[in-house]
Amino acid sequence: MSDKKTLQEIEKEHRDSHFAEKSMQYWRSWGSWFSWGSPVGLGLFFIETAVAAWIVAQIVK
Repeated sequence: MSDKKTLQEIEKEHRDSHFAEKSMQYWRSWGSWFSWGSPVGLGLFFIETAVAAWIVAQIVK
């Protein structure tokens, strides 16, 4: 048996890895917006915390 890959196998691996890389690049860009270090992510965290505290305060009344 030969350990060499055919041209079709190499092309398929390249296409598959390229697709995965592109889709992960998209999610990485969203992750940078909603991370703890970004103003957007930190702002959303504080807004969600305030809303949760308000809901709890309404229930406790």
